This record gives sequence, structure tokens and C-alpha cells, in this order.
Amino acid sequence: MKYLVFETKKEASKEAYKILKSLINENSTLGLATGSTPTDLYEEMIKDHKEGNFSYKNIKSYNLDEYVGISYDHPESYHKFMETNLFDHIDIEKENTHVPDASAEDLEDALKSYQEALNNANIDVQLLGVGSNGHIGFNEPGTPFDTGVHIVDLKQETIEANSRFFNNDINLVPKQAVTMGINDIMKAKHIILLAFGKEKQAAIKNLIDSDIIDESIPCTVLKKHPSVYVLVDKEADFRN
Repeated sequence: MKYLVFETKKEASKEAYKILKSLINENSTLGLATGSTPTDLYEEMIKDHKEGNFSYKNIKSYNLDEYVGISYDHPESYHKFMETNLFDHIDIEKENTHVPDASAEDLEDALKSYQEALNNANIDVQLLGVGSNGHIGFNEPGTPFDTGVHIVDLKQETIEANSRFFNNDINLVPKQAVTMGINDIMKAKHIILLAFGKEKQAAIKNLIDSDIIDESIPCTVLKKHPSVYVLVDKEADFRN
């Protein structure tokens, strides 16, 4: 595991893109994340593409998660997030992008379909953020490490943290999500985890500076993975 600390989110994201680009080619498969954490990294991807340095024409992507019960075109759906923050600005083919269908009438069937797709995907690099409680994807504390695609009841701290995207109204935040399981995340060849802000310090300390590998802190499973890059800003650095 490589642990890198930077002054700012933007500096960390620039380095994250350099690492990402060194690990993939123009036929690779990416595991993508949403939320505020990867936005600067996506800006780096867009900038480099527009400068003619990288094409996503043959890239395939699979997203970690999606809220249950909101439509694709809802402004805070992760489908919409990916279009707004990445897909609409690069030459990726929309049929090569995959986000869990969490608004399907038959949700169980949609979960099975996404699991089958992931089982055949062979993700080269998985991007991750981390929750203040150590969650990765929406795998909350207590999620078994061998879990596949599943529906999760979001913890109160996750709902409160995500309320900033819903006019700071926790009543508007969906209470469930569909997520890749921890087992799916661990199948990626390489993992790049980004963490920004002092509220992430405890999770990063448990990941980097402890012997803990426990389902109560989901991110600690990454210690078992052979190729993980952890990039943080100085506020998230546990040594502060």
C-alpha cells in the first residue's frame, strides 16, 4: 500500500490521475466513484482528453453505487452525476458505461444483472472515496467482506454527510442504496483511494496506522489487496 500526502485536494487529484494513467491503456475497464471526492480527478481526466492525450472510446466503466428510489435524471442521482462530471465531456460510449439500476421495478433482478456484469468485467483500476465511518462504496460498517452487489440501509452519519447534496435536508436523502460489494471491489487489479478533510482522519488512521482488519471498519479490508494507492490532503492525514 502506498500512502501519499498532499497540501490540497487538487494536488492529490493531479497525482491520482498520473497514477491512474500509468495503470491503464485505452482499452481498460474502470471502476468509478461519485460524490465530492473524485471531482478534481475527473477534471484532470477531462482536461487531458481534450488536449488529445487520451481517448475513452474503448474504455468500459462500472460505478460503485446508486441511490434507491430516485430516477436516472434526478439531479442527485449518480447516473446524472457521472454524466455531468465526466461522461458528457469525454468520448466514452454511453453503452460502455454502467451504473446500478436502483429505480428498476424488479430491484432484485437488477442486482443480479449488475452482479453478472461485474463478474465478467475484470476492472483494472477501482477509484474509491471513504466515509468518515470507514465505508467504501456504500458498504457500511458491519458489511461482510465477502458481500457482492446488494441493497444497503444507509447509516445516519452517511445520510447526514450526504444531506449537503440535498439542500442540507436529511429528509430528502434516500435511505437506501445499491452498491458493489466489498468482494467486488477487492477483485480490481489496482485500487486508488482518495480522502480529503479532517473528518476522514480516523478512517485513514485505521487503514494506514493500525493492525485492524475488521468488518466494523470496511476500508481496513484494503490491507489485504496487493495494489492500493491512498492519496490524502494534509487535513485527512492521520498524523495531524
